[in-house]
Amino acid sequence: MNRPDSPAGEGPSSRERMLACLVVVVGTLATMVSIDLVLPAIPTLPSLLGGDPQAAQYVLATYMGGSSIGLVLFGAIAHRFDARLLLAGSLLAYAIVSALAALATDIWTLNAIRIVQGATSAGAAVLPAPMLRRLFTDTGAVRAISVIGSIQSLVPGLAPLIGAWLLHVSGWQASFIVPAVLGALVAAVIFIKPSLLPANQPIEAGQTRGGYLALLRNKRYLRYALSHSLILGGLITFVFSAPYIMVETMGGTVEGFVFFQLLSVAMFVVTSNLAGIFVERWGPERLVTIGTLMVGASALALLAYAFAGGSSIVVLLFIMLPVSGGLGLRGGVGFVKSLAASAPDEGRGSAALMLAITLLPTIGTALVAPFIQFGLPALAVAFAVITLPAVAAIYWLPRFEGETASSTTAVHFG
Repeated sequence: MNRPDSPAGEGPSSRERMLACLVVVVGTLATMVSIDLVLPAIPTLPSLLGGDPQAAQYVLATYMGGSSIGLVLFGAIAHRFDARLLLAGSLLAYAIVSALAALATDIWTLNAIRIVQGATSAGAAVLPAPMLRRLFTDTGAVRAISVIGSIQSLVPGLAPLIGAWLLHVSGWQASFIVPAVLGALVAAVIFIKPSLLPANQPIEAGQTRGGYLALLRNKRYLRYALSHSLILGGLITFVFSAPYIMVETMGGTVEGFVFFQLLSVAMFVVTSNLAGIFVERWGPERLVTIGTLMVGASALALLAYAFAGGSSIVVLLFIMLPVSGGLGLRGGVGFVKSLAASAPDEGRGSAALMLAITLLPTIGTALVAPFIQFGLPALAVAFAVITLPAVAAIYWLPRFEGETASSTTAVHFG
C-alpha cells in the first residue's frame, strides 16, 4: 500500500500537496470571512435596507444559526458522497447564495438568505480536515493544520479592515460579492480537477459508523475534541467580552485592546508553526498535555489576579498570552488526534468539534453578559469554568493509541 510519505511516483508529490493545501485555505477563507467582512457594514444596514439596529444584528446571528445546522448536516452526509465533489458543491451553493445576499432589498430578506448562506458555508468547515489527514503523515497533518490555523487566525483582525475599505469604495454589497467570487473559483477548480484532493477513506473490515451518539460515547474522541473546543471556546468568550471590560472597568482603550489582540494572535501564529517541530521531539500526547496545562495555569492566574483587584492590562496580557501559546501548540495535533479517534466517521467527528467551537462562545458570552458590570472577576470565572474542564478531560479520559489513517493507508486520489 502506498504511504503519504512514499517516494515519488507512489504518492502525491510535494507540489500536489501544496496545491491541495492552497485549495483548502482559499475555500475555508471564502466562508470564514462572511462574518468579519460584513461587520463594518452592520451599523449602516438599517438606513440602507430598513429595519432597526436589532434587525441588523440578526445578520450575524442568522448566519451562525445556519452554520450550526449546516455543520450537523454535512457531518451526517460526508461519508455518503465523494467528499471532494460535496465540498465543491457546497462552495458553489455558498457562492450563489452570497451573490443573492448582495441583491437583497430589505433587512429581513437578507437575514433569511444569511441562514442559507451559513448552512452552505459549513461544508468548508467540515470536509477539508479529514482530507488533510489522509493527504499527509501524522506529523505532516499537524504541520498543515497548524499552518492553516495560523493563517485563519489573521481573519478576525484583517477581514474587518478589508470590509471597511470595501464599504467605502463599493458599498455593503461588496462584502458578499467577494466571498461569492472566492467560493465560485475554488468550486470550479475542484470540479475541473477533483484529483487535487484525496478521495474518501474506504471503511475497513469490521468498522462501522455509529452517528453522533456514538461519538458522545467515544471517550478517546472526547479527550481531544472536548479539550480543544473548551479551550478555544473559552478564549473566544474572553475576546468577545474583553473590549467592554478593558475599556469600561480597567481604564483601557479600544486601541489597547487591538494591540492586546495583535500580540495574542502573534503568539498563536508562532507556536502553531512550531508545533510540527515539537510533536516530533516530544510526541503528540505530551504536546497536547503541555498546551492544555498552559491554558489551565492561565485560568487559575486570571482568577487570582481578578479577585485580588488587579486592573493592569499589561499584567492581563502576560496572563493570557500562554492561552494563545498553548492553543497554538496543541491545536493542530489535538485536531488530528480527534479525527483519528473518530474514524471511520471523521465527517461527523469534524462537524461535532466545529459545532462545539461555534456554540461554546455563544453560550459563554450570553452567560457573562448579565454580570459584565462586575468587570474582570466575572470574565475570569467564566473563562475558568469553560477551560479548566479541558485539563480534567486530558487526565481523566483515555488516550487514543491506535495508528491513524494518515500513517497506515494509501492516499486515495481519483
